[in-house]
Amino acid sequence: MKELNLEFKTSVNKSKTLRLRQVNESLTPEVVKAAMTKIADANLFEKDDIQLYKTPVAAKYVERIETPIFSDK
Repeated sequence: MKELNLEFKTSVNKSKTLRLRQVNESLTPEVVKAAMTKIADANLFEKDDIQLYKTPVAAKYVERIETPIFSDK
């Protein structure tokens, strides 16, 4: 399963990543950038007077592969 990582700059110019699981894997760059812009413009996410997702920077799909060694479940 892939996740979509959306990278933003905060209002104090630090990097912040929003990770989304179970996403459509055929999104175009234009669609993703437009969605990121809407997230940034909404000003929904703030902590200690810092807007966490202020400026869209990049987006990428990330696929994590796990290889179990052992399990005592």
